Amino acid sequence: MKLPSGLFRKKAVRITGLVVLVFVSVWVGSKIGGPKGEVHQEVQATEEHAQDTIWTCSMHPQIRMTKPGKCPICFMDLIPLKQGGNGNNGSTDATRLSMSENAKIIAGILVAPAVRRNTNAEVRMTGKVALDETRVEMITARFPGRIDRLYVDYTGVPVKTGDHLAEIYSPELVSLQRELLEAARAVKNAGSDVSEMIRSSADRMFAAAKDKLRLLGFSERELEQILERGTTSDHMTIRAGQNGVVLRKLVEEGSYVQTGVPLFHIGNLTKLWVLLDAYESDVGWIRLGQKAEFTVEAFPGSNFAGSVSFIDPVVDPQTRTVKVRIVVGNSDGRLKPDMFVTANIKASLSKSGEVKNISLRGKWICPMHPQIVKDHAGTCDICGMPLVKAEELGYVTSGFEDVNPLVIPATAPLFTGERSLVYVEVPDAGGPTYEAREVVLGPRVEGYYIVKAGLTEGEKVVVKGAFKIDGELQIQAKPSMMNHQGGIAATGHAGHDMSSMSGKSTAATITKVAPPISNKPVSKEFETALHGLVAQYMVVTDALSKDNLDDAKAGLMELKKLAASITAPRGEQYRAWNEAQKALAEALTHAHHIAELADARSIFNNVSKQIIILEKQYLKNDGHTHYLAFCPMAFNSNGAYWVQEGETIKNPYLGEKMLKCGEIREKL
Repeated sequence: MKLPSGLFRKKAVRITGLVVLVFVSVWVGSKIGGPKGEVHQEVQATEEHAQDTIWTCSMHPQIRMTKPGKCPICFMDLIPLKQGGNGNNGSTDATRLSMSENAKIIAGILVAPAVRRNTNAEVRMTGKVALDETRVEMITARFPGRIDRLYVDYTGVPVKTGDHLAEIYSPELVSLQRELLEAARAVKNAGSDVSEMIRSSADRMFAAAKDKLRLLGFSERELEQILERGTTSDHMTIRAGQNGVVLRKLVEEGSYVQTGVPLFHIGNLTKLWVLLDAYESDVGWIRLGQKAEFTVEAFPGSNFAGSVSFIDPVVDPQTRTVKVRIVVGNSDGRLKPDMFVTANIKASLSKSGEVKNISLRGKWICPMHPQIVKDHAGTCDICGMPLVKAEELGYVTSGFEDVNPLVIPATAPLFTGERSLVYVEVPDAGGPTYEAREVVLGPRVEGYYIVKAGLTEGEKVVVKGAFKIDGELQIQAKPSMMNHQGGIAATGHAGHDMSSMSGKSTAATITKVAPPISNKPVSKEFETALHGLVAQYMVVTDALSKDNLDDAKAGLMELKKLAASITAPRGEQYRAWNEAQKALAEALTHAHHIAELADARSIFNNVSKQIIILEKQYLKNDGHTHYLAFCPMAFNSNGAYWVQEGETIKNPYLGEKMLKCGEIREKL
């Protein structure tokens, strides 16, 4: 079919104009862009750069793409992953991961420093108020008779020492009083004309007669009245032996009683016990002498306080709890036996995670009555036993009680069951860089974990985003939480069926990552510095074997300075020293706090572990002969090693007490 001539002419003009426009555009581009082929080269370079750039997802860093697009998991826009420098692949250390500042912000990674702070473990318990068993008196009949009159005729009556409780009739009283009167007349008649033997015998009979009546309950005043009166009486008044309250009345008027029958129970309520139930998991935080606060429902808003005087050595098999006793004053009488209480004990923790109890340091305590505490040696006011130092009774724990523990937030560590891992921010790395670090953790308190080993004060740990870092290390086949030697590096999203999203199955590559160990020699200057360090260590060893606290403390402080002054050159062969130097700094941090030989020996044990490593790593062929010794009885039979110069055992852990205890295990 033919087109109309006018329409054909219009179409031809349009095609001609389009061709001209394309020709002009190409000509202008060539003039502006430069020589021929430069534009093509620039486009090609851009494409090559795009191919070199790896694109990842901020929420799923395991995703790796060679071009921009959407994340196949969450469909977020991919972001470029910078190579080298701050990029993930720029770190050469197998335990480290680097990233850009932007990636850190997007991943939401937060860090916090490891700090020393006053940390308290709080123990909450319930229980009830009870009588102080040491302040309960039982009044019994000391001879057979009849209760003719009750002065205390109901329970709850407050009484004082010497108050009359009841009047008892007994014919036996007549013969005993008659014996006293006759003995008194015999003494009176024993004048100067009788022999000394007769006079002495009369005195002994008189004293014995008084003792019989006194043991039956007659007071000195009543005995004097009998002697003044010169006649006997068949009634005696039963009196209270202490201040308190009549808890139980066990007789009625007219009752006949035999010797030993209980008549009254009197309890002194000015001091009471609070019996609490502590769970097994909380017993470790409770110490004798600790202060405890508690409340009762009868007085809301009022706090009462007492001190722990007894911890039951046996666990209740039914409730799986341990009874804890608190002694509390009750001079105002507000507390009543059998009131329910809710108690709270705050245990302040020391550097090692032990409970601080500095208040009893240097005190003397009765082993049987721990409420008796004195500033000096002596005897117990209750039982007369010699007082013992609080340290010997376990009231004061050994160690640096005035040093706060090193703690990190509870969100920082990752747990594998056998290991505890944190990610530490590496300073001066040119960008956000994190390395994995195994740590030894103590208990969790107040939202923190106590760090016993593996970190030093001030190091920053990841408290948010640690799992993202760990996941990235797993993808890169680097050591991580679940595999500390490295392993499988997945290119897809582990645990998701990526084939259903992208139509392609995921692939995995097995890569073994093992950091090389260098056998390169170290510099002479470094080896000389280590010799000086070991020589100073030997000075401390000698001081401890002689029980010389001052020299040992001074030696450890000097050792701390020497260890800090040694600077190793760069190189793989110095890695063992770099680790040992950190461990020595941590072990010697509190050398200036040493107050006892036990403190010095605890530090020395940690130092010895590093010295042994350095000896075996760097000083094997230096011409000096040292010996590795072991004592099985050190630290409550846990055993400990040390390095010494000669083969003759000189034990630094037990000193002069057991200087020869131990054996040579190895010649270094």
